[in-house]
Formats: sequence, structure tokens, C-alpha cells
Amino acid sequence: MATTYDAWQTTFFFNNIANDASGQDVPVDLDKSLPKSAALQAGATAAAAQLTAILTAGVDKAIKAAGSQLGADDWTVVWGPQALCIDPVYGSVRWEAPTPTARFNAANALFVVYSPTLARYVVAIAATNFKSFYDWLKEDFAVATVVAWEGALQVWNGGTNDAQPSDQVPCISTATYTGITNLLGIVDTQITKQTLVTFLRGLTPPSGTTLTFTGHSLAGALSPTLAMACFDPTAGLLRGGSWAAGDAMIYATAGATPGNAPFAALVNGTAWAGSDQTGSQPWQIWNHDMYNNVDVVPHAWGSAMLDAIPGYYGTYYGALTTDLITHLISHARAYAKKGEAVAGPYTPINNQALNPEGQSAAFDEFVSSYKVAEGGGEVIEYLTPAQATAVSPPPTDKTQVSWTEQVLFQHTTAYGQLILQNPPQPVKSAS
Repeated sequence: MATTYDAWQTTFFFNNIANDASGQDVPVDLDKSLPKSAALQAGATAAAAQLTAILTAGVDKAIKAAGSQLGADDWTVVWGPQALCIDPVYGSVRWEAPTPTARFNAANALFVVYSPTLARYVVAIAATNFKSFYDWLKEDFAVATVVAWEGALQVWNGGTNDAQPSDQVPCISTATYTGITNLLGIVDTQITKQTLVTFLRGLTPPSGTTLTFTGHSLAGALSPTLAMACFDPTAGLLRGGSWAAGDAMIYATAGATPGNAPFAALVNGTAWAGSDQTGSQPWQIWNHDMYNNVDVVPHAWGSAMLDAIPGYYGTYYGALTTDLITHLISHARAYAKKGEAVAGPYTPINNQALNPEGQSAAFDEFVSSYKVAEGGGEVIEYLTPAQATAVSPPPTDKTQVSWTEQVLFQHTTAYGQLILQNPPQPVKSAS
């Protein structure tokens, strides 16, 4: 029988499975009787339906398999899941073919689950889809420009942005603004036929019910921002309804910085639920951005945090890697500084390290590949030094993984090990 997850681990479980439609391109036929732009829009809608079905199947399967491991066995999806497609995959449009086609992938996805036993709603948002150029360009890296928070709320409330960004007022990056705008526009085609905000406004939750916003990576920036959009004290999208900020919690992981210092102060100063609930484990804290110390993504976009990355990776991988990463970081800093010139420094919301910090600690967190005896044969596993020491019989043929593999592992798999306490898994069969 699997160990029962605590509330934080259960939230991360939903955070994790929100990504089940990521990494997949789906083909659609285009209607040549329509103008090309309209045909592509219709194609995006058709592709979103396919990806929504994939996400739904994955979420349902994961919840059923987990059962009471999630603290209760009555978790059900009450909104969505829903995927959103926007642009076709670059170079995939075959408009002049006898049967015009294009391929699409998910730009965003989310769902809401509810447990009556635990009196908990969880809004789980998908991370960056690594195959989506749109995500990378529009929702991750568009930090050279900013949007005043007041102006963003004006738009999301159906008005026009007439607010000017500055370092004296809360501002968010254009990337974060785009992501939130997309999420707020998504309509659940499966259960409620409503947007997320309309659905939440229509609920009358019993006293003591909580509403948690969670997501990883891109969604580690979007989840606290969406919570703030719902519960902003002056223009929150859920104001006047049954919910209050004191009912809501945030559980963000690996999130990049969404905005400037006044915005971080706004998020950090809100009276969220669960702020006094902490445990003995690093992951057991609400309303913080949980980060793996050697994960690159949550170090963006604050200058001080970005500057730490070359030291972590360069000390381990050598001078050439140090030079390369320093070069990449300098470009990232220069890009972010364009936004900072208007709104002041990008400033993280309250965050929580899941493991020790410092360059020397990185050696204990980095994984190498080992041959490990299993089932009469050998498999390859990525192991930290401590994990390798714990293996019996001792693993053989330690090999250093590339720094790019390390970056990917530390941004993805490492979080399952740090929060869910998942054991290492084989990555491929040994030849």
C-alpha cells in the first residue's frame, strides 16, 4: 500500500498530471473552403478537442490509480480538463496539399478537482509545453516588456487598459499577462461549458472549503498570478462572490518571477489561507514558490538568482560550461533588464528551497548515470551520490550526464523525488 500523501504532496500530484497533454503534436485537416486564417483557427479548436481528450484520459487514470493515496478517494474533476491550442506547429501547415493539414500542440491546459471529504478544490495548471514555440516565446521569454497590474485587471474585467507601468506600482511581465489572459479565456467544453472564473463564481462552498492554485514552471508563475487576479482587494475577478482570499492557497513549484517588487509585495501581503500551516519537511508550506536549488528556471528573472547559476553548473562541468552558461545568462539578464527599466527589478514572490543552497551543495544534488542491477539484468538510472550509496549491490559504470540533461532532470524529475519522495526510475535499458 502506497504511503498517503499529505496535502502539499497531493496538490503537487495534481500539478504534475496537468501536463499529460504536453509533448504531443496532433494533426488536423484544414477546411479549404474557409479563408486560411479561419481554417487555422478551426484547426486549433479541433486539435484542442483531441488534446483535451488525451489530458482527460490521463487525469482520470492517474486519479483512479492513486485512490486513497491522495488523502481521500472521492477526488473528482469538476471543471475541464481543457487544453488550448493557438498557433500551428512551425512549418507544419500544408495549405496547398490536396488535403490541407496542420499540426498543433497545447499552449495551455488546466482542470479543477474537488474532494468533498477534504473540502478542497484544486485548480491545476499545466507547465510550459516543451514542444510549443508559442509557450517559449510568448509566455516564458516575453519579459522585455511589462503590463501594469491595474491595467491587466481592467482588461480581465472586460475594460480597457489605461494604467501606466512603473516601479511604483505592481507590474507583471508581458509573458505572464499573456498566459493569464489565455487561461481566463478558456471555456470548459466537457462539464460546465463555462470559463474558470464563471464556474468559481457560481460555487457556494461549505464553510472551511479551500481553493488551491497550483502549477509548475510556467504555471509556477501563472498560479500565484491567477490567484491574485481572482482575489485582488480592489478588482479581483471573484469579488462579491462566496470566495475570499482567506479561503485560497497557492502551491507553486519551479516558477520564474512573474513581476516586479510591488507585485511580489501584493502577493506576499495577501491573507491567503494556510499561511500558518507548515510541517517539518521543506515542501510542507503554502503560498510560496517551491524550488530545487540547482534548477535554472526558478532563478529567472531576478539578477541575483540568475548570477548563481553559472557557479553551480560551471564548478561541476568545467570552465567551458561556465563560459557558455554565463553567456546565456548575460543575454537573459539583458532581456529582462528592458522590462526592469520600466518597472524596476523582477522580484520573486516568497520562495522555499527544497534542498540545501550553495555551490558546494550542488555536487550532492547533481545526478550521474549508473548501471544498476535489476531483474537479473542492468538498467540505467540517474542517481545523486547519496542515492548511489544506498543502492545494493553497489551500482557500476558511473557516467557524468551532459549539463543540458542535468538541467532538464533538475527542472522535472527532481521535483517528484524532492516532494513526492519518488524513488529513482530507469531511464533506458543498458546496451
